[in-house]
Amino acid sequence: MKIYARWMTLTFIAVALFSACGTLRARPTPPRNNLCLWLDASQRNSVETANGDAVGTWKNLAPRGPNAVQAKSDLRPLLVKNALNGSSVVRFDGKSYLQFEETREEPGDLTVFVVSRRLQEQASDSQWQRLLSCWVSGVKNDRTLPCFQLPAGEKGSGEPYSATIDKVAIGGVRIGPLTIGANRQHKSGKFRGDIAEILLYEKGFDSPKDMHAVQRYLQEKWGAKLSREDMGWTRVGSLGKMPERVTDTLPLSEQHAEDKWEIYKPLTDEFEGMQLDAKKWFPTHMRWKGRKPALFWEENVEVDDGKLHLTMRKEEAPDMPKGYHDYTSACVHAKDTVKYGYFEVKAKPMNSAGSSSFWFRNSSPEWVTEIDVYEIGARSPGFERKLNMNLHVVRTPTEKKHWGCGGKWIAPWDLGDDYHVYALEWNENRIKYYVDGVVVRSVPNTHWHQPLYMIFDSETMPDWFGMPEDEDLPSTYHVEYVRSWKRK
Repeated sequence: MKIYARWMTLTFIAVALFSACGTLRARPTPPRNNLCLWLDASQRNSVETANGDAVGTWKNLAPRGPNAVQAKSDLRPLLVKNALNGSSVVRFDGKSYLQFEETREEPGDLTVFVVSRRLQEQASDSQWQRLLSCWVSGVKNDRTLPCFQLPAGEKGSGEPYSATIDKVAIGGVRIGPLTIGANRQHKSGKFRGDIAEILLYEKGFDSPKDMHAVQRYLQEKWGAKLSREDMGWTRVGSLGKMPERVTDTLPLSEQHAEDKWEIYKPLTDEFEGMQLDAKKWFPTHMRWKGRKPALFWEENVEVDDGKLHLTMRKEEAPDMPKGYHDYTSACVHAKDTVKYGYFEVKAKPMNSAGSSSFWFRNSSPEWVTEIDVYEIGARSPGFERKLNMNLHVVRTPTEKKHWGCGGKWIAPWDLGDDYHVYALEWNENRIKYYVDGVVVRSVPNTHWHQPLYMIFDSETMPDWFGMPEDEDLPSTYHVEYVRSWKRK
């Protein structure tokens, strides 16, 4: 009886150990729905090498999509074993790259996650190094739809990087021809660093929860951190069901939250009458003359027909300061600062490459932060439907280097064609962006706790939107109202 009991005990231990080992051997896997490209350097035999560790093929593990990503025979990255969290990575040296030619011909939604790092010896002064680049022939660059790119950062440095998870979520793009580790045209932007895993989904994520499931999988597997530039969720695709306006006394997205919000009059204006309310607004910027070459000019600010109008013109103003020439634009700056609240505007951007912007900023010796609710270049090629939403930290008591994190929602309409309702909800924990009452971006509030000024303006942005065409000027940015609320 004792022998039988001992045998049973040993059998139970053996089964338990086998079960435990099986659990340990089981690899976590990413969500598979709409996954079309999965490159994982940690998977045995997924990377084929030749002549030692030179990568020839990186196999796609996704249930559908291209079979493999190929390397150029003379420009091959290397497979480096036990490099990151005990697993292999593919190492790029600033010359090598991978590519595949299969495409999704019709533009659609896309979300990409990349786990990468740069060690001290991989530092480079090359700017805009590409983790991924899709550049279709005949398109100006890989930042113009239907193309896309995911940079590893604007500049390498001599400091070691821990592994980060970078992502891009965008609509209206193709999936190839795609290059990994270089600008698609192979002229610049070559990546120096390690790539561990790439997940490409033919969809946008409908909620932060679904997106965070992918990020958790990558964080736990690689010991990677989410890059702060990509810490938020941005909607991809249409808005879906939009709320109906019942009352003007509440935000469009919260039409039945009577107990939550109360109107904040210092930053609420229906722009009735024939002139700007001097108690609330300056007709120019308090500290800045505008982005060169366009000069902020008070005569370009008008209130008429129940709206605020900010106009950009091709003209010279008297005694323009050095660096300003040929163009005038407009700015309206609040007289009071605000910290936290809900801010809603109904606006129609100007139909030129001049920007139409709604933003918040303040400067002090210790703090300089900024929230850009939107920056729109409604007739800039490739930007006609892009709603650019950005956050900036220029200086805080603990941060001295300027950095930002942004999101781009691609609208199903040209933004300059009509009025839409844009809004910002800003509290101590989170920052949310809305279009027509629907959330399009959500970001944790890690730094934006400084009272800021509300600003409307138009600028020339030659390095981003390009200069406006002469035939598009004058062009006018219209704001029907701005309404602000504070929590009760």
